[in-house]
Amino acid sequence: MKNRGFMYLVALGSLVLVVGLACGSSAAPTAAPAPTQEAQPTATESSGGDTTVTFADQNSYFTIDVPGGWKHTQDVDSDSNHWYWDVIKAPDGHAGVESVVYDDGTAWTGSQNGREALYLLHKFYSKTGQEGDIRVTSDSIQKDKSERLTWTSRGGNYSGVSFFEVRHKTAFLMFTTWWDNDYADKYKDLLDSVISSYR
Repeated sequence: MKNRGFMYLVALGSLVLVVGLACGSSAAPTAAPAPTQEAQPTATESSGGDTTVTFADQNSYFTIDVPGGWKHTQDVDSDSNHWYWDVIKAPDGHAGVESVVYDDGTAWTGSQNGREALYLLHKFYSKTGQEGDIRVTSDSIQKDKSERLTWTSRGGNYSGVSFFEVRHKTAFLMFTTWWDNDYADKYKDLLDSVISSYR
């Protein structure tokens, strides 16, 4: 997972090109993303005074309850404002929650969103940045019509769960929780709680 920051910079620029080509657009790739911005979740302390805070997506696509001590950063497309990527990471760096939203105003059709989800998994989450490292172990449609992919990195010793869907015909959302396999006992139940809090 240590190479992911660099992969974000390279792959997010590629995302615009791939989606543009998939949608029949002649858009050229945008410049590399703006430097990561440190931000605070739109937070309200949960009842009981524990350390859980509520994080709200900036376009109100969802809210989740996350540990209050985790660090939130965001990468944004400062040129075209087509995408943003929120990362909420455990202090020890062994687990995280991430969300990417891409919307250039072009409607998604057919299986484009599924292809895009697999592209993002291979580019952002594989140890190599290419196909072959990420193995999807289960794929299921959820009650809310999103699709759930459970996956593991063959070479990176980490795993995750990603959900993807299209909102308002043009907005692609992908929500992911991940953990280093050696820390699964520490984080798996906590991340399941974050997933359950998604609303």
